[in-house]
Amino acid sequence: MKPTRTRFSILAMLFVVTAINYMDRANLSVAGSHIQGDLALSPTQLGLLFSMFTWFYAMSQIPVGYLLDRIGSRWLYGSAIVLWSVFTLLMGFASHHLFATATASFMMLLACRALVGIAEAPSFPSNTKIIATWFPDHERARATAIYSSAQYIGLALLTPLLSLIVSKWGWEMSFYISGAVGIVFGIYWLIRYRDPQHSTQVNQGELEIIRQGGGYGSEVKGANTRVNWPEVRFILRQRTTWGLFIAQFAASSTLYFFLTWFIVYLEKGLHLSIDKAGIGAMFPYIMAMAGVLCGGTLSDLLLKRGRSRTFARKLPVMSGMLLTCSIALVNFFQDQPVIAIGILSIAFFANAFSNLGWVVCSDVIPRHLIGTIGGFLNIFGNLSGIASPIIIGIILQRTQNFQYAMWYIAAVALAGFIAYLFLVGKIEVMVSPDEQPTPRDNEKYKTPSNA
Repeated sequence: MKPTRTRFSILAMLFVVTAINYMDRANLSVAGSHIQGDLALSPTQLGLLFSMFTWFYAMSQIPVGYLLDRIGSRWLYGSAIVLWSVFTLLMGFASHHLFATATASFMMLLACRALVGIAEAPSFPSNTKIIATWFPDHERARATAIYSSAQYIGLALLTPLLSLIVSKWGWEMSFYISGAVGIVFGIYWLIRYRDPQHSTQVNQGELEIIRQGGGYGSEVKGANTRVNWPEVRFILRQRTTWGLFIAQFAASSTLYFFLTWFIVYLEKGLHLSIDKAGIGAMFPYIMAMAGVLCGGTLSDLLLKRGRSRTFARKLPVMSGMLLTCSIALVNFFQDQPVIAIGILSIAFFANAFSNLGWVVCSDVIPRHLIGTIGGFLNIFGNLSGIASPIIIGIILQRTQNFQYAMWYIAAVALAGFIAYLFLVGKIEVMVSPDEQPTPRDNEKYKTPSNA
């Protein structure tokens, strides 16, 4: 019997939900300047509102991982989609027309944004678990790249639409519509999604492909390995580890600028209308999608061509971070928005091109510690989502222009480049003097014979 291809319909669902996920992260950016005007918010207050999502998103990662292992992807993820969409919709009810004071409206927005952060916390852990469950090893990288690209495609296509909605019907309507879309898809997820063993759409031939490739039903070697905390401390004391942490903070800072202050910058820094800002935002998002695909492809191609793992990983990361610093050039073209958007597009392409933090983490961290050390890496990435929006808000409040904010983003990107240059050493598994890599780790980190 010919194997079914149900796993690709699952991948399509992940693509859609990731696009919705990032639409609900970025819709506040689209509505930001209008909310600021309606509620008379200071730039610092708006920065706090932008960062509120990440505060609670980061704090929820550990308990969410615990729940995911016990509840499963269908119910946890489906419920999460519905919940974050409900809280997104409720943000529309924070209008000053429905509250006695602007302060009450602002507090409502803060509360809803925090709840959206908590509810979205299962997203990427669930995505990772679903890909590992449904896809064999040799298809996982491509599947991950496909659903990850949805974050940029979704932003590119949906930002102009949300901008038009804000322009025509007010900022409240953008939250009503995006929330309603998510609620409908969340219900669809609960009805449609099943793990392979429970799916009625998958046949035995496809299950065998998944099982033989290390997916559902395969033997999980080393799953019962307990975390060795002295080994964790050894890894955390290494310069390479801290280089990765700093670089992750740097790369995520640029990303969070584009997820929070970007539309506000187009409106107030480049003096575009909300309609033109929505259209202008498409180009950096499309370029970022191309960047994330090109960076990973180049790295894998260099490995196949026999270059060392260190060269193959460091070249995209370091060149991308260095080119990201070009974002500061927009300060010289604020009266020429077309050129400025071109510079922003190049910078966001470069930022996405350098986005190999998780790949390098899996290259240097022993297999049985990737989850633990990866948690620290995720914390550093999300710290940028907390700090950078607030820092930019403070800069704007004190200087009344975006020039120093752009210099800040460029400086942080440069710090990431310097961290890779001086802290990140040879890309190979780090092994404590008291430990030895497993046979599977030895195979994973083996240098190509023609390197």
